[in-house]
Amino acid sequence: MKLHIEPKIRVALQLCASVGLLVFLLSRLDWQRSLVMIRGANPLLLASILMVHAADRVLMALKWHQLLRVLDDRLERRSAIAVYYESTFIGFALPLGGFGPDLVRFVRLRGRGIDSHVTLSSMVMERLNGAIATLAFITVGCVVLARLAPPPGLQHFALISAIVAGVAGLIGATLIFYPALGRALIRLFRLPASIESGRFAKYVEAARAYSRKRLTLAINLGLSMIEQTMPVFTMWIGSHALGAPLPWLVCLAVSPVAVVIQRLPLTYGGLGLREGSAAALLVALGYDYSTALVLLMTLVVMFLISLLPGAIVLATAGRPLPKRASA
Repeated sequence: MKLHIEPKIRVALQLCASVGLLVFLLSRLDWQRSLVMIRGANPLLLASILMVHAADRVLMALKWHQLLRVLDDRLERRSAIAVYYESTFIGFALPLGGFGPDLVRFVRLRGRGIDSHVTLSSMVMERLNGAIATLAFITVGCVVLARLAPPPGLQHFALISAIVAGVAGLIGATLIFYPALGRALIRLFRLPASIESGRFAKYVEAARAYSRKRLTLAINLGLSMIEQTMPVFTMWIGSHALGAPLPWLVCLAVSPVAVVIQRLPLTYGGLGLREGSAAALLVALGYDYSTALVLLMTLVVMFLISLLPGAIVLATAGRPLPKRASA
């Protein structure tokens, strides 16, 4: 029997789980030492974390815009960045996980006269490229974690995770760059042939358009891999800002695991899960718990502040794009 939970109840449970986890994590802090770290934080380095977040947001918007232009070139880069900022700000408050920002983008572009299948296709392709980049990020991070981790159990877990993520990433990249294999799988599973002529015909045509742009897909995948390093840099800069510098390789080893765990639908926006898992890994690598948690909570505050430009975009939403002239 499948258990059905109403969305509002699910969100309330996730919020309670986040609050409970954060209260538990904070209850174990050495507050005297933590306050000294916070008071001595370097404001310029903290500001640089906001700059990294801003650069990351712009990069994500531009790589999505690159995919959107394959199907429809009416949305300007500046508008794409504004929509992306706005969707991130609103989407964080929506109880839909990672799909909240996508829903906002879908609504905004439909209001600007862009066909729904174009927006959906660009976001699906963005998600696929992002998933492959994430798997590559996990593979590299877990290999580094296996080399740094003293406990044999953690080493084995990291190596197995690296192998699984690497294989999954290769399969995903192969299906994107060689769509003939995907069509072979469709025939293998005997999906209806009418899929190409029915309601999904536009999406099939969009997939073909992307398959003819391998260089664009390769560049987009490369940008996605660069974007994946953002948590590593923010953690590294944040540790220096608090006067407890972490080696860059340690940040690379910890960030991928935290990124994966935060996406589990157990807490609101991954709050609590991300901080707890990252703190546990840092302790396993020999670092002080209080120092680790102060760093992680500081990064949460910086992330929330970085969302504020989205509020400005929301308050100054632009006009719809002109309708495309019929041929």
